[in-house]
Amino acid sequence: MKKPILFQGSKRKDRYFEGWYFKQVCQRLQQTISFIPGISLKRGDEHAFIQVIIAPAIKTYYFRFDISEFSTDETPFLVKIADNTFSETGISINLRNEKIDILGNLKYGSFEEIESSLYSPTIMGPFAYIPNMECNHGVVSMNHLVDGSLTVNDEHWTFQNDRGYLEKDWGTSFPKRYLWVQANHFDDPSVRFMASVAKIPFLGLSFNGVIANLIIDGKEYRLATYNGYKDKSIRKFDGGFSFKLKKGKDVCEVIVHFDDAGELKAPQFGAMSGVIKEGLGAKITVTYQGKTFVSDFGGAELVGY
Repeated sequence: MKKPILFQGSKRKDRYFEGWYFKQVCQRLQQTISFIPGISLKRGDEHAFIQVIIAPAIKTYYFRFDISEFSTDETPFLVKIADNTFSETGISINLRNEKIDILGNLKYGSFEEIESSLYSPTIMGPFAYIPNMECNHGVVSMNHLVDGSLTVNDEHWTFQNDRGYLEKDWGTSFPKRYLWVQANHFDDPSVRFMASVAKIPFLGLSFNGVIANLIIDGKEYRLATYNGYKDKSIRKFDGGFSFKLKKGKDVCEVIVHFDDAGELKAPQFGAMSGVIKEGLGAKITVTYQGKTFVSDFGGAELVGY
């Protein structure tokens, strides 16, 4: 089984997408920028892309490239789209259109990978072994250092001992209904958190699948369907949402607030024809085992609720 960070598909596929989510926070400017390089394979509209989301205030951009400008290597890992490169050691960005110019280089420190085993080789647990899932998810780095600089239009962003996060998705389509939350800038600097609850089609039926990973002081807590956890009390309210992950008396409660959300394109049968909204710079409150942790630099999506 390939590591999630590696390219899982091929350019010959149809109705297929694959994308990486590189997030970094510039604490000096109190701003977050995420780059989403990827590939969309829908016959007649094959192309590579890089999506960008910046907050605050939230703005999103979609850069489209000919499929021939996409290439990837495995040893070491590298994705190249035109003059932009994405690797385990950093990224090099050269993006320009009529609305925005982004230029610069960021260097990454060592990735904090999630725990894995034969039973649970990825965040998807044993479901990682099932072929042709609608959407596969991989958590590559819960946290890593970010250093370097970007020029965003006329603004200079300097990253110094800042933090990044990296995950990815691949398959045919995003779920019709899901929530996603991520943060690694909490009031307790040892805490990292990601969670997703999604409606998963499986063998002609569907179920709500839960995947979540919480790290506190270096200890990992895996809260997932395959470990017996279920989603409870998903509630949407003005300016955010909340939910609980529960297994017996073990409960993780999450409350999400965001003032604004930016539109991102999302895959539907390989084509980037869907639209979702992501709140970047969300306030995320996680309560687990009697302790509460708060982040003001989270990412959040709520789709289909």
